[in-house]
Amino acid sequence: MSRSNPVSWLAHHARRGVADLPRNIVWVVDTAVKSPAASAGRTLQAVGHQAASAVAEVAPFADGADSRLHRVDAALERAHELEAQAREQAEDAKQRAEAAAKVEADGGKQLDAARDDGDREVADVVAEAQREAEEYVAAKRARAQQIAAGHVAAVEADVAQQVKRAKDEAAKAQATAEQAIERARDQMQHARELAEAAAEAARRDADEARARAERLTDQADGQTADAHSKIDQANQRRAAVASESTKLGTHADTDRSDLDDMTKKELLELAAELELDLKSGMPKKEIATAIRRSRS
Repeated sequence: MSRSNPVSWLAHHARRGVADLPRNIVWVVDTAVKSPAASAGRTLQAVGHQAASAVAEVAPFADGADSRLHRVDAALERAHELEAQAREQAEDAKQRAEAAAKVEADGGKQLDAARDDGDREVADVVAEAQREAEEYVAAKRARAQQIAAGHVAAVEADVAQQVKRAKDEAAKAQATAEQAIERARDQMQHARELAEAAAEAARRDADEARARAERLTDQADGQTADAHSKIDQANQRRAAVASESTKLGTHADTDRSDLDDMTKKELLELAAELELDLKSGMPKKEIATAIRRSRS
């Protein structure tokens, strides 16, 4: 187009510049917001499109050149305002994106902290449960030991009573046996006395028979034989009574426990009564064994 008509040339270039302005604004804003977020870029593109629409309204240039230039200036000013708003919004979007990233990072840290807290809490709960379990087991063990100790004490007391009763019964039996032995000894003594009396009577009879034999020669042999027979019978009875008395005394006084309770001197005296040839230098245990063997 020729510059011979300045108004036409100015209108042409102004129209071209104004028409290109919105695209330039969109490029600048889009460049500024490439890093933040796509949603903020779409918002800024919408602002650029609004600026282009505002500039397009002055494109017809229906009025004169001054009026058109004023409109161009107003459109440019409006475009600059929109550009500034776009930059502000882009910066706000960037800050919000950074804040979102920080929130996400903080959220990750909080999540890690929450997991750590959860692990610690679980460990504390498990430790507390273990402690309670150990205390429960300890209490049960103590209770069981107490019950067992009570049972043992009760059994021990019962056993002690049984032992006491058995000892009492044994003592009574021992006393009864001693009484029976004493009665037997008395009876044996009485029998010994009777035997001695019978022997004495037999001797007297023998003496009388011997005297009569001297007087009565014919009857002497028979009466003497009869007297000797009576003497032999009396001696036999006395020996039997003495033997029975010795056996009774031996069985009564030489029980295993009785022999163990006797002194060595008493054992030697008992052995002498039993006509056992034992040395005083023998140990007490061997003396008691010899006495037991003589009884069997």
